[in-house]
Amino acid sequence: MYSIEKGLKILRQFISPKLMDDLKKWKCYSEDEILAAEKRLHVKLPVPVRDIYRHMADLLVTSGYLRPLELLHCEGKYLGFFLAPGEGDIIGIKKGKTSGDLYTWEENDPEEMAWEYEDEWETACEEGDEEGKQKAVAAYQKYWKKRNIPLLHAPLNIHKLEHEPRFNYALDAYGLFLVIHAIREWEEMSWREHADDRTCLFSDFFPGEFSMEYFQRIADRIKDDFKPLSDHPELTSLGDFPLQMAYVHKNQEALLILGQEPVCLMLLTKTAAGSALLEKVQEQTGLAFHVGF
Repeated sequence: MYSIEKGLKILRQFISPKLMDDLKKWKCYSEDEILAAEKRLHVKLPVPVRDIYRHMADLLVTSGYLRPLELLHCEGKYLGFFLAPGEGDIIGIKKGKTSGDLYTWEENDPEEMAWEYEDEWETACEEGDEEGKQKAVAAYQKYWKKRNIPLLHAPLNIHKLEHEPRFNYALDAYGLFLVIHAIREWEEMSWREHADDRTCLFSDFFPGEFSMEYFQRIADRIKDDFKPLSDHPELTSLGDFPLQMAYVHKNQEALLILGQEPVCLMLLTKTAAGSALLEKVQEQTGLAFHVGF
């Protein structure tokens, strides 16, 4: 299991300023806050999870994919951090395991009280009500502690994730996947509102009949200028598919993200994409890039 801090710091540079404004109501967490949560939970958080809470918590909490640190709680032997995109199932770890294996389950809340405390906490955060936040968190944690002593309601339908590639079952790769997915999702949802923004460009869609050899040629042509986001390429690998989830430019002036439904490329830059960079990427990929789909 690897640290993903370096990859998260690279991705952070390419979060759009317009999104950063929306992230201000949430926050990333300090080392002291993480240590306090570990003491409360009696669990040492895995390194990739600590990386996410320190560098990308605001993005993933805003996107609805990460449980705020204040609301982390154990369910029997399991500790859930993530909410799966499009599904809402909890994804987390089994306490005492250090392998980075992931488990998924349905949260068992038959009294349907947890979401009320979550709403109270979120409202207090938006209003800057510190006393309200503390009150909601205390009630939330007391509720889950009561459910765990004794454990009468274990997580439902729990199973270990084992399907290849790595981001489908391992904590480090899944953390990077979630952040890449959230950045891509935001840009796809907001491009119509910011049609003059040339820091995010989309390629033409890949026709479905193109072969793996076609995608391998693209991977080979871009490798002089782009490298996989992580120093451990298996973390952003899509298995047998030749292209990775994300690449960073050799000078870190651009980020190339693969969109999967439908298959296209997204080019993110810190400032409006210059003609030289754009022409080179279009030549390497054989695709035209433009604002929006």
